[in-house]
Amino acid sequence: MMDRFKRAFSSPRAFHQAIRLKSSSSFLVNEDLLPSPADRQTWNAWSFFAYWWSESWNVSTWSIGSSLISAGASVRDALLLVFFANLLSATVMVLNGFASSRYHIGYPVLSRVSFGIYGHYFVVVLRSVLGIIWGGVQMYFEGQFISICLRCIFPSWSSLPNNIPASQHITTQIMIGFFLAFLFTIPFVFVHTSRIQHLFTVKSAVLPLAGLGIVIWATKANGGVGSSSLDAQAESAKSSTKVFAWAIVSQFNAVMGSNSALLVTIPDIARYSKTRNAQTWGQLIALPLGQTLCASFGVISTSAVLSLYGEAFWNPYDLLNGILDRGYTSSARAGVFFAAASFAFATLGTSIACNFIPFAADVTCLLPAYLNIVRGQFLCLLLAFAIVPWRIVTSASGFLNFLNGYAIFQGPVVAIMLVDYFLLRSGNLTLADMYTASSEGLYYYVRGANIRAFVAFVVGFLLPLPGFVESFNETGSSSLNEAASNMYALGWELSFLVGGIAYLVLDLIWPVPGDEREMGFETAPVGYEVFEQPVSRDRDLEATSVDGASGRQDGELEGEEAKLDKSPRAYEQGSLV
Repeated sequence: MMDRFKRAFSSPRAFHQAIRLKSSSSFLVNEDLLPSPADRQTWNAWSFFAYWWSESWNVSTWSIGSSLISAGASVRDALLLVFFANLLSATVMVLNGFASSRYHIGYPVLSRVSFGIYGHYFVVVLRSVLGIIWGGVQMYFEGQFISICLRCIFPSWSSLPNNIPASQHITTQIMIGFFLAFLFTIPFVFVHTSRIQHLFTVKSAVLPLAGLGIVIWATKANGGVGSSSLDAQAESAKSSTKVFAWAIVSQFNAVMGSNSALLVTIPDIARYSKTRNAQTWGQLIALPLGQTLCASFGVISTSAVLSLYGEAFWNPYDLLNGILDRGYTSSARAGVFFAAASFAFATLGTSIACNFIPFAADVTCLLPAYLNIVRGQFLCLLLAFAIVPWRIVTSASGFLNFLNGYAIFQGPVVAIMLVDYFLLRSGNLTLADMYTASSEGLYYYVRGANIRAFVAFVVGFLLPLPGFVESFNETGSSSLNEAASNMYALGWELSFLVGGIAYLVLDLIWPVPGDEREMGFETAPVGYEVFEQPVSRDRDLEATSVDGASGRQDGELEGEEAKLDKSPRAYEQGSLV
């Protein structure tokens, strides 16, 4: 090991050879971009259930009742809204996971089908930026809980001298917690996605039990739930019926928006599914059920504590600190410690699931010669640490508005992918053409980009765009008319619907190449035989793909361009079998 390390730093050339991935044969290929082999198709229905059940238990979901009740929704209405928004999210996720659960390819490769061999880089970068930002924010939340754990252990923790300037918006205690969160995350980013599901299995049990403990303590200490206090707040927040209705629509959109990035990149998880049904039922059941239960725990505990303390603590770390502020007893310290440790672990799991895994899958296609999923996860961790996320959370309101409104750019992407797979191609894809930059490839389109998809993408976000721009206005006076404001309230839903319809109409005018729509749904063979031979070490994947598909020898390709019909229709007719 040490000898290899020394050789790697012996010269620039040696270092380059050491970091270059042996599995990369072209700018479109490495091991993690190719279809997942059978030994990595390890996720069963329970894995998907545990993944989404565990992901549902997080700080954002726990505190989501705050914005819903502030908009005037009753406790019952708020929980119903959470359930149905997540049921819709789960349905979209299942549909967008169909292709990957069949062809076992991730989001970067699947997006080549809809956006083109070169065009897909745009939508990949569009998503990967969020992984860095939210990865840092989640690590900041994790640091908050670690700081609470240390406060429970050391009575002097709260009085620790703070030498960090107030302009940095962070204390010494939270900074230490953030650094420890970074260290605790390191071992997990070195686990490949196909093996990480056990983390979510543990998390799926730990945080629900911790949340239940908080609910039991809060209701017992208060002598009941005390939901009338929150309902009174909601009633006082109500304005006219019309304004209230649009406020609720906006909150429904906010829930959809919080899931929007995952709706796009679910293929990065679905590719490891053992069967189609594994990714279907695990997601459809776990996401709406888990999110609703977590939100209800947050509402119940906040309601009880509001009656008990006269103050509503929506964020769980504020609640746990509030308990210690009002009674630093041994029993309180023990209970808060276990709750904070559970939330810290859960937040780590959320960051892995929602940020590090999608980012890693994205960057493998940007630098396939140097980055695989494990390296990408570690890179995301480093970048998330470097962006000083506490400043985003505590002082950058405009930036937070940008993140919240970013869903209008995600909606058209997933709509285009769904229309493309289900309506235009009938679920029949050609794997070989996803890995070739030849102009003969089905997914090359016009200079490597599908113009139809990009036009539909722009059309999709145009209607809610004025409202998105207005969200950065901090003057207090708005020049936005009511219609534009309402369209922004429909942000994700509107951009999804308009983007999908626009893509379908554009295809009627200018059909995408191929004859897949004339075939039955998912009737063409998957075509794994294209990848049965080892990927060549030269830079010509096209030759490798054709060789694997036709069985020709390398010498037969010399002197002429190999032209072979690799469409699903060719598979069906037997020319590639």
